Amino acid sequence: MEEKELKEACLNLMETTDVMYLSTIGSNGFPHTRIMSNLRNKKEYPGLVEIFEQHKEDFLVYMVTSSSSVKMKQIRANSKVSVYLSVFSSVPSEFQCLMLSGEIEEVTDKQLKKQLWQDGWKIHWPGGADDPEFTILKLLPVFARGGYQQAPFEFELK
Repeated sequence: MEEKELKEACLNLMETTDVMYLSTIGSNGFPHTRIMSNLRNKKEYPGLVEIFEQHKEDFLVYMVTSSSSVKMKQIRANSKVSVYLSVFSSVPSEFQCLMLSGEIEEVTDKQLKKQLWQDGWKIHWPGGADDPEFTILKLLPVFARGGYQQAPFEFELK
C-alpha cells in the first residue's frame, strides 16, 4: 500500500474513533495511559472540523484537561507522549490501529482555547474557556506506527 493511501486511512481513523488513549511517563519511569476525548471526531465535534482540515499532513492532535491533573504534572516533567486510536473488529482485515508519538505542549493561545471550547465541558470547567483549570494540549507527532488491513506500518512525520 502506498504511503499516501495509508495516511488517508489513518486520518479517517482519527476522524471517526470516539476516543484516544494518551500515555505519559510517570515519576516512577513507567507509562501511564488514560482515555481522552478525540476532538478530531467529525461526528462528535462537527464545529472543530475546520480547525483540523488545515492539519491533514501533520496529524495534529488537540486534547483538553485540567491544569492541576496528574497528567499535566507528568507532561511538565517529560513532554514525550504517545496517543493510540483503534477500531476493533472480529474481521481481521477490518482491524485498524494507530499510535502517534512526539512531544506535547500546553497551549496558552486564548483565541484557540475559545475556538476549541465546547459548552458541555462546563461541568468540568465552570469558567468556560477562560477557566484557569481549562488546558489545551497540542501534539504534533513525529512518528506513526500501527496496523492496517492486517499489515503493520510505520512512518515519520514532519
